[in-house]
Amino acid sequence: MNFRKLSIAVLFLTTSGTVLYAQETKKDTAKSEKKIEGVIIKGSTKKGTEANLINVQKKSVEVIERVGSVQLAKQGVGDVATAVTKATGTIKQEGSGQIFVRGLGDRYNSTTLNGLPIPSDDPEFKNINLEIFKTSMIEYISLDKVYNPRILGDFGGANVNIVSKEHTGKPYFKIGIGSSINLQTFDNNNFKIQDGAPGFFGFKETTFKKGNPYQNYPFNTKWNFKNADNPFNTDMNIEGGATLGKFSLFAYAGFENSYEYSKGQEGFYFAENTPNKNYTDVERSNYKTNTTALVNLGYKFNANNKISFTSNFIHSSDQSAKIYKGFSYDVDRNVIINRGDNKITSTWVNQLLGTHKFNDTWNADWAVGYNILNSKRPDRMQNTIDATTMQLITGSAINNHRYFDELKDNTVLGHAYLSKTLDKFKITLGYDGQYKDRRFDYTTIGMNFNLSPIVDPDNIDAFINASNNSIFTYQTFQPSTKLFEPFYYTVKQNIQSGLANVDITVSEKFVVQIGGRFDYIDMQMKWLDPIALDGKKNKQYNKFLPALNAKYSLNDKQNLRLSFSKTYTLPQAKELIPIAYYDVTTNTYGNPNLYPSDNYNADLKWELFPKSGELMSVTAFGKYIQNAIARTNYASSAPSDMSYFNISDWGYILGAEVELRKDIYSWSNSKIYTFINGTYMHSQQKFKSESQIAKENRGKTIVFNTDKDDIQGVADFIANANLGYSYKWSNNLNSLDFVVSYSRVGKNLYAVGTTGIGNFYEVARNVLDANLNFSLNKIGIGVSAKNLLNPHYKIEQENTKQTFIHKDYTKGRQIGLSLSYKF
Repeated sequence: MNFRKLSIAVLFLTTSGTVLYAQETKKDTAKSEKKIEGVIIKGSTKKGTEANLINVQKKSVEVIERVGSVQLAKQGVGDVATAVTKATGTIKQEGSGQIFVRGLGDRYNSTTLNGLPIPSDDPEFKNINLEIFKTSMIEYISLDKVYNPRILGDFGGANVNIVSKEHTGKPYFKIGIGSSINLQTFDNNNFKIQDGAPGFFGFKETTFKKGNPYQNYPFNTKWNFKNADNPFNTDMNIEGGATLGKFSLFAYAGFENSYEYSKGQEGFYFAENTPNKNYTDVERSNYKTNTTALVNLGYKFNANNKISFTSNFIHSSDQSAKIYKGFSYDVDRNVIINRGDNKITSTWVNQLLGTHKFNDTWNADWAVGYNILNSKRPDRMQNTIDATTMQLITGSAINNHRYFDELKDNTVLGHAYLSKTLDKFKITLGYDGQYKDRRFDYTTIGMNFNLSPIVDPDNIDAFINASNNSIFTYQTFQPSTKLFEPFYYTVKQNIQSGLANVDITVSEKFVVQIGGRFDYIDMQMKWLDPIALDGKKNKQYNKFLPALNAKYSLNDKQNLRLSFSKTYTLPQAKELIPIAYYDVTTNTYGNPNLYPSDNYNADLKWELFPKSGELMSVTAFGKYIQNAIARTNYASSAPSDMSYFNISDWGYILGAEVELRKDIYSWSNSKIYTFINGTYMHSQQKFKSESQIAKENRGKTIVFNTDKDDIQGVADFIANANLGYSYKWSNNLNSLDFVVSYSRVGKNLYAVGTTGIGNFYEVARNVLDANLNFSLNKIGIGVSAKNLLNPHYKIEQENTKQTFIHKDYTKGRQIGLSLSYKF
């Protein structure tokens, strides 16, 4: 009897990156008896490695682009919003977690977790703020910029699919702590927070007393801001995973907060270059928290059948204290405005998913989900003070007010896909469905005074307090019999979709996918608002969406891809329902006369895969949009009033993208590598005439400054350049990674000007980060330096004869240290 021990180590790249173990395989015959005691095939167990993601991209019929957890860890990227900006042609809008992809913003994009849609945490936006998703709990992010029928039909820019982490390999437990400082924040004694705001961990809530306000002072919190102690950013997290027979478990929990202080200016100017708002001195203090917990359970019945369950709870808070000093046209004087705002959001996403292979030709996968979202603005407040006399300005209840709202969103959704593989065909049939029930309640409590008292801007509570309650008049815009009953809107949205795809293997090198999707959308809306009054409206749409994707393999290392599709852009409920949202510089109203845009998309892409983990690609793309929707000013008594309109007959975006991921030089256990991408874009849209706008919008008119202009959000040039150094030693148990990341976002249109008021443009900016990671056996050490150039996030209003500053701030340089230990 012969005994041999064979150990084989190979890089085995598959879509799942699975490690296969074959142990003690025996073969007995009449002629010989052999025993192989150990055959070990090793590969990357992480779906998020660059090599695995690039290999999936190479094999896919559809055009896909993925950003993996391994790359993000090296760059020190902590949230999904920043992670997505590392992909080609993508930018994040300043002041939010909203993403522009190929020049198309929030309304043109969609967000999914493991392929199922997730709700927005803000009624102003279609997509959830991606900043609240932490990269520690994800495997990779898939950015689908080219449409295929499995993606939601409400698509124009991209679908961002977040794939949660799933455990493979050995059990582990990891704990991490970190801290960072913002260099323009940590030693600033003026950092303000609002009384009663969500607190250090972000869970504290407040509300108002709903009794008779003329007998009882309705507010539970103070008007004064207070100073924050020790504004140092904190990060704490634990994670672990284990495999128990056929079960796998991954769990993550973390908390982080951040402080950001900045001084800047904001303004808005009339066509004749006189100021409507000119706040030359604005102080902003912003405090954010994020608490995240995720559990991912998997059960593998056998090699052909698997189910998994994902539960993800995210609690975030965002509180800001702003002090505006400057001129306000509304009251025709210099003012001081104190405005506090805070938002608390709880999102709970639950998903059950299954994949099945019945034999060599039949495959099925399905998913069901239930999402619960609750988002509140408990106690937004504002005071307006005459900067000369120091008197509280009366005359309008909105000058001194408090505002409370709550958004509740419950969604049931799911999909099922069945595919059959024949000799040269693969046929896929599918169903998508989702039912959303959303309610938004809001109450404004405005204050009027019988006198104009002199106050200290830092001590409003000396005048507005419970002891002076008898001299206040409260206005909620409701009749006195139901003074504190909230205004509201409700939306019941039902989307039912069917889809079909056929993959045709024309030859060994040429595959064509032809498919289509049919969407039925039903929206039932009701509202009660002080301006729009009591109303309701139902909208139904039927959309058929054809798509073609073709891949030709020039050789084993090169692909040529071509894609065409039609999609649509749906008006959001907040845009359709005619309620008002008041901000310091603008007022925005919904428009029930909106209707969907139609989008036509085309892509031509060449890919080269020099070796494992490397990629070079060049893409040309075009988008043609009919009846584009945008927010803009319209002709009214208040020049800063804005609403939503189908503003253009047509618009187009033409662009080219280049991407390179390359190992520059390797020696011994060291490697210098780079990943670079760049996008150039050009856009134009033809505006509708004044008479067309009036006809479609019941008399509301827009007077555009020109017949044609750029499309909002389309930057002329976007680039990311990363240079990294990697070193491994002690049998790869220890490693060092150092990455320098540079990003350039070119000038882009922020908002279209009308009635002689100039366009608003985001000024180009450059961002530089550096990240150093040590892995010493079980210990991890990270050093980060972010926003080293500290660019101005500036929006300019370009009137005919003069350019004004609309907004101008810096975010501050940030230096951080993190430690982790893996058991």
